Amino acid sequence: MVDKFSLEQLLSAEIQNEKDRGKTMKLLFEGWRKYLDEKVFADYSDGKKNKWVDLPTDELENDPDNIDITDEIYDMIEKSYAKIGGNVDIRSASDMPSDYDKWLAVDVDDDPEPDAVRGAKTKPAGIKMTVGASDGGSEGIKAYKEKTAELLSTEGNYGELSDAIAHVMIKYHNVPFVDNEEDVRKVLGKDIEWIGPHPEGKYPNHPGWYKRKLGGSIHMKILLGRPKGVNVVQP
Repeated sequence: MVDKFSLEQLLSAEIQNEKDRGKTMKLLFEGWRKYLDEKVFADYSDGKKNKWVDLPTDELENDPDNIDITDEIYDMIEKSYAKIGGNVDIRSASDMPSDYDKWLAVDVDDDPEPDAVRGAKTKPAGIKMTVGASDGGSEGIKAYKEKTAELLSTEGNYGELSDAIAHVMIKYHNVPFVDNEEDVRKVLGKDIEWIGPHPEGKYPNHPGWYKRKLGGSIHMKILLGRPKGVNVVQP
């Protein structure tokens, strides 16, 4: 039991390898977290599995002195966006929650930590899904993809998607999209370079591609989902 360990005993324990070190630190954290006014995901999920939980935005402000739910969520974001140089808005835990006012997370495996997360912003056209991540495990990735498809098929939810996640949503979930430049500009309120059909001939049933600048780079995207106030096409 954790209560049998004192802080001094844990800190002075001989740690044989990286796995033991991780177990020791987890014992240390779990044994002393109850004395801190900090919450982790398990405090919101009540230990329930496969249930997406709404997270209060004000609880996602980073406390550098403690390990809490902010660190758990940021850890997934950092890992998921590492290959593309990081998330444009959230570069560190101190950037949380940025201007995202909707957060959902889920636990789908044996441990109590979250395995997938979705962050969004409230906009005139509805809820714009803007950040998504998983812990990298197969169960977490599956949960992330399925929730993304579910939300994109729900009235008032939408997102600008590209690359792998756009491919998955179009090919395997056939989600709706916005097919014309005027409506895309209306929803985004941003400057775009309209393309239309995919320049490589991919996804012929989704001719709604465009380019726009994000984080200093040009990205090709498509507006998927069901934003309010514009025409939406269901292939």
